[in-house]
Amino acid sequence: MITVAELWTLLDSLASPLPCERVPLPLADGCILRETIFAPEDQPPFDRSAIDGYLVHTDQPAGLVTLVGTITPGSPAPAASPALGTALRILTGSALPASNTALIMQEDTALASSHQLQLLQPPTTRHIRRRASQARAGDILLSSGKLLNAGTLALLASIGATHPLVTRRARVAHLVTGGELVSPQTLPAQGQIRDSNSTLVAALLRDSNADLIWQQRVGDSRTSTAEAFAGALAASPDILLISGGASVGDHDHTAALLAAQGFTIHCDKVASRPGKPFIAASREGCIAFGLPGNPLSHFVCFHLFVKRILARLAGAEPVALVHAKLAPDSKLRPDERETWWPCVWADEGATRRVLPLPWRDSSDLTVLGETTGLLRVPATAQAGAEVEVLPCKCS
Repeated sequence: MITVAELWTLLDSLASPLPCERVPLPLADGCILRETIFAPEDQPPFDRSAIDGYLVHTDQPAGLVTLVGTITPGSPAPAASPALGTALRILTGSALPASNTALIMQEDTALASSHQLQLLQPPTTRHIRRRASQARAGDILLSSGKLLNAGTLALLASIGATHPLVTRRARVAHLVTGGELVSPQTLPAQGQIRDSNSTLVAALLRDSNADLIWQQRVGDSRTSTAEAFAGALAASPDILLISGGASVGDHDHTAALLAAQGFTIHCDKVASRPGKPFIAASREGCIAFGLPGNPLSHFVCFHLFVKRILARLAGAEPVALVHAKLAPDSKLRPDERETWWPCVWADEGATRRVLPLPWRDSSDLTVLGETTGLLRVPATAQAGAEVEVLPCKCS
């Protein structure tokens, strides 16, 4: 039975980054950038006002001035600053002349008449956002390998980079098996349960910036499972997930179907609790996982193994283990297998602590609403004060 660490090493050897493609900005969120982005022009491209107020000459003292006009955002900058004794109304973001320019905040003025203004303070240049104060034309704004998020997408939009080059999102097919499963909208009969794994996996894939291209639920018969299996492969997924059927029961067909389709099976059990019956297989262009049917096992195996492969396919580093300390009075049940225990961060000042959450068995979904990490509990031994945690979240 392979260990979790050994399976990580194996999975790392199977996955290479997917090809690159250019996508519109709304589709690039969560993708890995695969080009260097340079500033096409100075940022900001012109001097502009950071306040609502008035534009005057740099030598203008406090006192009475005459209003001679207004500058609004989007208008070209005046050719020159106002002459001494005059002022222009200015709004935030408006373009300014390149020299001899000072500003005074609206709060530091008083209207003397409809055309005259009393400057209560001397003007200043500190409210001017200078051209190229953020970046100069040709500066690197984003390096290749950057994870694109709301902030970086906004930066790309601001410079007109509307179709960045990114690693293609992984395409995932998901087959759910189990004669006892009915849809979440159905009232289960005696002996039936609602299918939660389809919803769980779909949400985890969205969080992982992967595309769920195919998903179907079938019963336990070999024929129906094989037909659905063929349909999943016909969708040309990069990753194939099969929920259930990973053990050795009469209705566990996953290993046999993978072998029949030319997959090399690398493991069929992993020394993990929960998640022992776990299949990892591959053939050219596709990595397949047989997930144990219980939903908490799904959650653990997804974060330990599937998410790792998704990161490798994106050309990113997998989520790293974080060192932490156990919260006081933490209760853990040791096991002969390594346990990945649902937990929640319970920070105390400068010390990062985790609190193990109570879970009853691998079908227990009640714990996932609070889970923010998986606490690594060594095999056969109580975890010490210093522990490792795999950060995660439940959607």
